[in-house]
Amino acid sequence: MSIGVLCPGQNAQSASVADLLFGQPEAQPTFEAFHSVMGRSIGAVVSSEDLHRNAVAQPVICAIEIASFSAIARPGITVRCIAGYSIGELAAYGCAGAISTADVIRLAALRAELMDKAWAGPSGMMAVRGMSEQALESICRQNDTYIAICNGLDRFVIGGGIDSLGEVDLTVQKMGARTISLPIAIASHTPFMTNAVDPFRRALEQTTFHAPAFPIVSGIDGSRIRTRAEAIEKLAGQLTTRIDWMTCLATLKECGCQVLIELLPGTDLAAIAREQQPDIKSRSLADFRSVDGAATWFIRASQ
Repeated sequence: MSIGVLCPGQNAQSASVADLLFGQPEAQPTFEAFHSVMGRSIGAVVSSEDLHRNAVAQPVICAIEIASFSAIARPGITVRCIAGYSIGELAAYGCAGAISTADVIRLAALRAELMDKAWAGPSGMMAVRGMSEQALESICRQNDTYIAICNGLDRFVIGGGIDSLGEVDLTVQKMGARTISLPIAIASHTPFMTNAVDPFRRALEQTTFHAPAFPIVSGIDGSRIRTRAEAIEKLAGQLTTRIDWMTCLATLKECGCQVLIELLPGTDLAAIAREQQPDIKSRSLADFRSVDGAATWFIRASQ
């Protein structure tokens, strides 16, 4: 069976996020690259109080995902394609060998810096579940907020100013929807990030791209990236464009993926996949007590 890889976004990182990887020799080159680019060890960073701060979270997530992919890669695990959720899409290019690990971490740090500066006022993101896209879209328009991510028919993430998100929160809860405020202090994948797009595109244009070891799926439309130019436009455009994760999962199925691996630090993407594509075996690396145990399960599941 063919395996698809899922690279999660911000939110799931914690002080224990790298515990499974510290003893894995395959992960060490990634951790060394992180130290070289960021000037701090990955261990020091994940145990710090600013782990959820954007400038820290984005490069940490990319490093953890590339390290976990390197650690779990085995001869019996054949990857058909890879998809990344938000910042996870940049990590996917590192996992596929299309961008060097050091460049991915450098780009992640720059991406975070540009996004932090893109909008001066306090902003953030909120998950909404139990409401149709049409109804939520109408409420967002009335409150200067935007649907940033579509995770299902009634499962969304919205972004906007903090006060506006508060108004949306009150409104949708009165209508029976459930909400969760996310520990993300920017309105990712909305027009609030417009000022970050051009400088990030220029940084991508100055980056060396290599042919990926397997196809990379774009988060904004589920297309399979085939050229360097497409990669640059998708990664830059993603900052202001809604993520369509439902379509990404559909693309993975169309590619023939019958088993999905979600890399550290996440678990949500595998859960969404089990809900939307129940005929695909989906697990997260975080579900297992060891990398070897996870690899054994994925090899057996793919036979």
